[in-house]
Amino acid sequence: MQIEFPSSFLWGAALSSYQCEGGNYNTDWYLWEKEQNLRNCRLACDHYRLFDKDFQLANQLNLKALRFSIEWARMCPDPSGFYDKELEHYTLVLESLTGNNLKPIVTLHHFTNPLWFMGKGGWLESKNIDYFLDYLKKVVTALKERVDTWLIFNEPLVYIYNGFISGIWPPGVRSLSDARKVLANMLEAYCLGYHEIQQIYKDTSCKPKISLAKHIRVFSGCPGMNCAFNSFSAFVRNKVFNFRMLEQLKSKHVLDFIALNYYCRDYSEFKGIIGKDCSHSFHKERKNQLGWNIYPQGLYEVLIKLKNFQLPVIITENGTAEIEEPYYEEYLLGHLRAMAKAYSAGVDLVGYLWWSLLDNFEWDKGFAPRFGLLDVDYKNMSRKIKPFAYTYAKIARENRIEI
Repeated sequence: MQIEFPSSFLWGAALSSYQCEGGNYNTDWYLWEKEQNLRNCRLACDHYRLFDKDFQLANQLNLKALRFSIEWARMCPDPSGFYDKELEHYTLVLESLTGNNLKPIVTLHHFTNPLWFMGKGGWLESKNIDYFLDYLKKVVTALKERVDTWLIFNEPLVYIYNGFISGIWPPGVRSLSDARKVLANMLEAYCLGYHEIQQIYKDTSCKPKISLAKHIRVFSGCPGMNCAFNSFSAFVRNKVFNFRMLEQLKSKHVLDFIALNYYCRDYSEFKGIIGKDCSHSFHKERKNQLGWNIYPQGLYEVLIKLKNFQLPVIITENGTAEIEEPYYEEYLLGHLRAMAKAYSAGVDLVGYLWWSLLDNFEWDKGFAPRFGLLDVDYKNMSRKIKPFAYTYAKIARENRIEI
């Protein structure tokens, strides 16, 4: 059975500025790498210089959309500054995207923050929201003629968990009360930013589409001992971590579409109501290079639940890092079939973006995990299309999937 998609469907890929541009030394992440003796990002993929070449390759793969992020620390090197040279750079990026028939989807905050912002307390201080809004207003005003789809934040709960609960990302805090403060401030910044963008476009003929990229994973109870309690913890985790934020934003009418990042399934063990990540290794799914439980059916399950929001859905990230090449195609086809099944069930899907266009810097994991459609040789920064990317290119060209 073949599922056909409309001609407007956005087959694409995603990137983030810090992970691929390189040469960005004014962020909390660059300082964190030095302080924690982590692998340094340095030039990353040198995408800052090679963006046009990368977009030409994306065009060769029949892609129609490219999600990328603008780096706040580049645009605003100090609290009162706005660097016109960097604005010119991102304008060239957008011109290149358009010239290569790629629709831009622009993220304003993808985990990193300027050093000066963190020196003022970062997202822990509600007064600092104004700094972010100032950056947002300047960027959106400058680029509104070239962009109509904005993601204000990427995965705020992932940022908060890793930076303020587990402490493995900057600023390295482990405090539930601080995490709650940051969440409240980021949600306030999002709502204010949503209305600011609407206001900026008020006198134009374009109606912007605004959202945030929400990471959702399927939580299942560990089938071992205490399986009933484990299932209860998984139910609570699904509700709290996956859907509560979206429900809050939908109720405030500040969500134009749902931007879904989906990768895998996690198992939960009972430890209090929220539970904890399961420590057992006997679960049946294949694991990828990072130890993630690969579960394509979960994408279908999530999309069916998102149907209740009655909003369009773009899958803004889906991908894997593997040791063996054949697993990339297996992962891609499995998830695209799950997506097609959800589409045929009435989910209003408007796009799918593979993470990532390029192999890149994977935060605290360094350069070892390779998610890209394009292989990057970090010695000379050459690019090569991976075998599974040709399968994706064929699907994008034909605009249909066999299920």
